[in-house]
Amino acid sequence: MAEYDIQDVINAARQQKIVYPGRKVQRDIRNLGYELKDLSDCLSRLQESDFRKTHCYLDSLPVDDYVVSYQKRSTADEECPVDDLYIKFCMIDGNLVIELVSFHLSQ
Repeated sequence: MAEYDIQDVINAARQQKIVYPGRKVQRDIRNLGYELKDLSDCLSRLQESDFRKTHCYLDSLPVDDYVVSYQKRSTADEECPVDDLYIKFCMIDGNLVIELVSFHLSQ
């Protein structure tokens, strides 16, 4: 069972309350060509069935990981592929903000 309530995650995502302070996660998101609106859309579509496991690390909050298939919204001149994504995050500020730890193609 996930550490964080899926509805809290979806609510934060819909409000674009998403942070990703780590350089690696910033680079991975940039390499995918994702913007905040894409992250928001992807995270707001998470389902309980996408959950894989919770990681507990010393001196940090528990982190949930999900594997999900997501297709960015296509533009008139570009069809976007379906990305199989590995997403790892915790909730901060009283479960009001998503802090992304990993966001990259699933391996």
